[in-house]
Parts: sequence; C-alpha cells; structure tokens
Amino acid sequence: MYTKKLLALLAAPFLAQAAIEPGELVTITSAADSTNQAAWWAPLDQYGGYDWFAYLRNPPGGSTSNNNVMVARRSISDGAIYRDCVKTSSGECAVFADDAGHNTPSIAVDGDGFVHVFTSMHNEQWKYFRSSAAYSSTLVDRSSEMPDQTTIFTYPMVKRGNNGNLWLIIRGQASGDSSAKGGYFYRYSTSSKQWTRVSIWAYNTGYSVYPDDIQFSSDGDVHLQWEWSKYPASAVRHEGSYLRYRPSTNTYRTITGATVSLPVTQSTPDLVFQPLTSGERYGGDINASPGPAFQSAKLALYEDSVGTVHVSSGYRFKNTTDGAWQVRRATATFGATNPWTREIIYAGVETTAALGITHDRTTVRIYYCRQGDSAYVLEKTSNTGWTNTALAPAQGKRVERLHAVMQADGVDVLYLGSPTNVNSSTGSVYRLAVGGRA
Repeated sequence: MYTKKLLALLAAPFLAQAAIEPGELVTITSAADSTNQAAWWAPLDQYGGYDWFAYLRNPPGGSTSNNNVMVARRSISDGAIYRDCVKTSSGECAVFADDAGHNTPSIAVDGDGFVHVFTSMHNEQWKYFRSSAAYSSTLVDRSSEMPDQTTIFTYPMVKRGNNGNLWLIIRGQASGDSSAKGGYFYRYSTSSKQWTRVSIWAYNTGYSVYPDDIQFSSDGDVHLQWEWSKYPASAVRHEGSYLRYRPSTNTYRTITGATVSLPVTQSTPDLVFQPLTSGERYGGDINASPGPAFQSAKLALYEDSVGTVHVSSGYRFKNTTDGAWQVRRATATFGATNPWTREIIYAGVETTAALGITHDRTTVRIYYCRQGDSAYVLEKTSNTGWTNTALAPAQGKRVERLHAVMQADGVDVLYLGSPTNVNSSTGSVYRLAVGGRA
C-alpha cells in the first residue's frame, strides 16, 4: 500500500501548492506528563487508516515524578480515539521514572499492522513493546527479543520502510566501553518477526552519537541523519551528518555517492553537512559546550522526474554563546560534487528544541516553535521566498514540541506537544493537519 502511494507521489507532476490552511486542532489528550517532550523522537505514525500517537501520562493516582507510556489510535475516517498503556508481562501499566528529553517514546507500525514502541531508555537496556494483534493500541513487553542485550541505549528513532519492515537508529554503548557512544542500526523483518542489528554505523573514540532522523527513497535505500557531541554527552552538539544505506548491497554512501567503510567518523569525507564554524568547539562535559553549536535536526527527501534524490535537512544552530537558536536548512543533490548549500531561514526570538520538515517536490515546509509562544511554519514553493506563518489553531496553546509526517496527498499531519498548559505537571497533545496540493 505504502509503496504504491510513494510511487504515485513521485510520478506526479509538479503541482501548485495551496496556501497554508491549517485544519481543526484535535485534542489527543489533556493528561500528558510534563516530561512528554523531546527533539529526536518519532511520536507519530500514520498507517492502516489510523493516526498513532505515543505520549507519556501521569499515572492515575500515582506520583507525578513517574509516567505511563500511552498509545492512542485515532481513526482517520471518523476521529474516534482508543488508547491504552504499554503493559508489563503481568498485564499492568508499565511505570517509568520521569526524565525529560530522554524517556519519551517513539512509535512505528509495521507493514502487517503491528505497533512497536521504544521508550524510557537513558543509558539503559532495551525497553521495547509490541502489540500482540494488528492495529491494536495494547502493547506488551518484548524487550527480551531484541539483540545486544548487554548494550545500553538512548534516543530511539524508528520508522517503517517502503516494504513494511522497520528501521531503528539509536545511540548505544557496549558493555565495558568507557570511551564512546556509537550509532547502532537495526532492522525488523515482517517475514521473520525479528529484529537484527545491521551495523554500528557511526563511532568515534571520545565522542557520542545523537540520532536525528530516518527517511526512505523509492529504491528502498535508507537515509540516516545524526549529530555528534563530546563523550559522554552534552546538551548541545556539533557537525550534523548524513549517510545513505543500500540494503540490497549492504553498502553505505556519502552525499557525493562515494562508498565508505564503517564505522564513519566526523573525518569521513563528505559526511558532515554542517561543519564546525569559527570559534565552535566540542566541550568536555555535559552542558559545557558553548555556542556556536548544533542541536536537533530532521530530514526530508524528494525525487525528481529522473529519480535523482534531493536532500533537505532542517536544523537548529546557535551562532554565539548567548545568541538565540536559529532555524537553518542544508540542501544537496545526491551524487553531486561539493553538494551542500546552507541557509539561515529564521533568526528571530528564541526557538525551542524540536522541529519538523517536509518536502513534496514543489514545496518545503519547516515547522518550529518559539519559546513562550507556539508553533509556526516556514514555507517555500519552487523559487519563491520564504513565508513565516503562525499556525493559528495552535496559538494560545503553548506548544513547545512537534513532529511532522507528510501524507501521500501532500497534507502534513503534526503532533503538537504542550508540556505544561494544564498545570505544572500536566500538558496536552494535539493533532493538526496543514496544507495539501491545490
């Protein structure tokens, strides 16, 4: 189903883009835990006639310093919502300690309709849940089925590929390794119903990998995006990076098309799309790195009429130690020499950590949030200039985090998170549809 939709989209002519017309703001929950916020996550998927939302909830009657992981299934046809918590082996709602920015969930539905959630890992062993029935929002603990049981993990990013298999990138640290945290890459096969490790694709002694995003081209290739920090960790990072994996040949290529051996490092030629700038350096400890610095990024692809892949990365960058976080974009045509070009899209008031990017061959949209304000969209169609528009239905909701998924019809579906708009420990999650083709 997804393959036909993708190919139809790629074969479509360049169509005029409708003006930004947000739909109705739909409340998914007003019982989200205040720690339901991240920049790296993938808390929204759309498959089988449903929107799938993953979020944290304050445990009913329990401590607000803990959370339950919830899965909400929303019918696209009638808007009906059914929700449940992920379960322990005894059938109880799993309870996790709050850890803002680390323990938030990522969700993906495989090609057979089974729902997968990774959550609540901050340098911890697997916490992985999967539904026992297709299209069910009730998930059970399957952590023991994962490979690499002695490795500790953080920041799971999981998505469904063109053939229905799932792909996961995550930061991992092998038992006994006290010098680096690498980028671990896994695949779930719908035929075998098993996860296997594909590779440790990125690793450099003295550094840590921060996964950002996964996207897919029509040929089945998997496109990876991430950033780096000084080991063991830092709130700000550097050197946004991109790599393309071809499953059919088990090979990895940089943006120029050059094949590389693993693991890659920042020194791998043509790997980094945002190089270090003047005065930018890696810090030694958590939160020690001053600006200039890089933090959070998302990836969008489109293919032209002859199948060439064009890559767009939307990301946040701070120019100075005390300056605001800007919204930037790096673009490239795969296979070109010296391909990356960079531009500053927004450099106004302070922005919050998460952003989203979509591209339908004609129009690119970058979604971001202003601190103390709400959600906005930066839009550019063909060779026109950028527009910067407030998403009116979300104004006044104190949205601080978001995730964007583009449907085959060009409509973007947004997950909007407002961590504390109910009270100091409780927030909301909203759904908003934006745009579409004329």
